[in-house]
Amino acid sequence: MFARFLHFVKMSWMLSWRLLMVDAVIFRGGYDTKFLILAVLISGFMAFFLNKTITAFPLIRLIMRKPVIVWADGFSNDNEPRVVKSRPATPREKAKLAEPVKVVQRVKTATTNGYMTGFEPSALASIPIPDFPTMDGVPGASLGEENEMDEAAVKLGIMGEQNFARALAVTRLIGRFGSVWSVPVPDPEVFEPAAYNADIDCVIATGTCIYLVDLKHYKSGNVRYYHNGNQLFCEDVATGALVGETKTMSQNMSTATRVMKHHFPKVVIKPVVVLMPTDKGEGIIDNVMWPGNIQAMNLTQFISQLQADRDFSYSTPQGGALSRISSLAKRKRNQNKK
Repeated sequence: MFARFLHFVKMSWMLSWRLLMVDAVIFRGGYDTKFLILAVLISGFMAFFLNKTITAFPLIRLIMRKPVIVWADGFSNDNEPRVVKSRPATPREKAKLAEPVKVVQRVKTATTNGYMTGFEPSALASIPIPDFPTMDGVPGASLGEENEMDEAAVKLGIMGEQNFARALAVTRLIGRFGSVWSVPVPDPEVFEPAAYNADIDCVIATGTCIYLVDLKHYKSGNVRYYHNGNQLFCEDVATGALVGETKTMSQNMSTATRVMKHHFPKVVIKPVVVLMPTDKGEGIIDNVMWPGNIQAMNLTQFISQLQADRDFSYSTPQGGALSRISSLAKRKRNQNKK
């Protein structure tokens, strides 16, 4: 709720002075409180009902900018890709480009910070990792057992899971719901650990459903994430440059969702990809859907969704499903110890 209130204040300020400027330039008007009231109403609707934010300048740049295409072999007619072609450019398409070998501008980090959530790693560093009776497993513990992952990626993954648990603790959500950490995707036919490459980072059972949570610790700050197909792009809002490398969204969560729905047909299964904030805050997620039509959202958005849900009970169908999922995770942990 605090995060949404800050969104509301920021948007109210942005919209009010822009509306006043339009009134002064176009209609030759002076200060009028109706513009302030209109800005507050729009901002309140966006922040508290839609849980969205507005960035006016990127929208203006998008309207004024010419269409951009980037082909798979690197040919582009600009340095800010908006449409990505999975195939190479044909000779005829290359001939139409004024600068066919122009390189896409990239930066390592965002130019400025994004919205500061209070859930940044530095803000959560002093919070102990929670240990509740409703929790099964230790956040981030299984990642240390992976031998094929890059060491830096392992550290980021561990920090992401631990900070996710800390965020649930400081918002007093961890005790309201049941959770299992590092859950193997079961075999499609029998409910036993299968030989898939990735686990589900966290399974959360609420009073209405079971969430399959995939945590991502990607670049953040004043950035905008958008996708084309299974390609995920991170754009620096201030400059329009791409931040970091383009990422390929995997099919892991789609597979996990399909298998879990098969084993628990009477339980509502909701997969979600959660982008964790870094010390530069959180960015904007522009309607990004992972393969399998799985929604990606910021941590603050997901916490708001959980806060509106009902408390968990073991007497519900979700409770029975969570008990089986917990048993599955324990069997996987025992296999890893051997």
